[in-house]
Amino acid sequence: MKRMPILTAAVLAAVIAGSVAFLQQQSSLIADDAATSQEEASASTTDSLASEEAVNLLQRSRDLLFERKSVRATLHETVSMGDRKFRASGTYVAGTFPKLRLEFDVEVGKTKGKLREICDGTLLWSEQTLETAGGKEPTVQVSRTVIDDVLQAVAQSGNDPRAKLIAGLGMGGVPALLAALEQAMIFDAMTTDEIEGHSFFVIQGRWNDDYLARFGGSGGRPLPDYVPDHVRLYIDQETLFPARILYLKQVTGNVAEPGARKYRAMLALEFSDIVLDGPVSEEDFRYRPPGEIETRDRTKELLDLIEKATQAVESEPSGAAP
Repeated sequence: MKRMPILTAAVLAAVIAGSVAFLQQQSSLIADDAATSQEEASASTTDSLASEEAVNLLQRSRDLLFERKSVRATLHETVSMGDRKFRASGTYVAGTFPKLRLEFDVEVGKTKGKLREICDGTLLWSEQTLETAGGKEPTVQVSRTVIDDVLQAVAQSGNDPRAKLIAGLGMGGVPALLAALEQAMIFDAMTTDEIEGHSFFVIQGRWNDDYLARFGGSGGRPLPDYVPDHVRLYIDQETLFPARILYLKQVTGNVAEPGARKYRAMLALEFSDIVLDGPVSEEDFRYRPPGEIETRDRTKELLDLIEKATQAVESEPSGAAP
């Protein structure tokens, strides 16, 4: 079977969707026709001038996650790309920043994958396991990040917003996903919606020029079929928690309403059973890596990126916009 490309190297490398990107690199993926049907959504073609307001909301949502005593939720992921359709599920627990635990399972045909992200406040561990049929030993990859080193580098940068954004990408969990979206997307629309009695702010973004070029979509060229065109976030109006995130592909062909676009959801990430600021156990944040597995240290990668961001700030003319 032809190998499926990674959905989006920018966003799905973020922690929450990492399992999908991980599995999509394997040649043994099998379509799961019984999983779920494609979801369609419509949106106005009129660009809103609410980009600054939308970005501010995204940042407030991320910042509030850092401030909370805890977050506990069940998460579900639905992927629909051509004839490849499957679901994955897991649990997410976050304590006082930066403690977290994410466990995510996905099964596609005879291939099973598990993603674990665990941080005790000092070290962030990432463990990816891939099991295939045929009695082969599972493939396990483990990496770690020294949290204190990253936070110290941000402080030495003068808490520059770009340095903090890079740090957020490396911290794991939902804040990392929001940081990845902020880095890669231009949010140019903001509305409100009500779903099952809950009120949401809805913000929609598109790839910025840098990421469009990476995915081959610059100059007005359409993006490849496996790359979404937009992302849409549903942020609870009361708690500002990002309860639903959709990666959307524009649907071609006739549109029922003139002046409107239709999208289908390529990937939907949804949180349920959300409990904020409730009790959590310190055992949730303990992790011991398998002794026989080589561990990759990601700390220096983040420190180098933060240093580059700091140098860029120092080289800007006085009064230049960040």
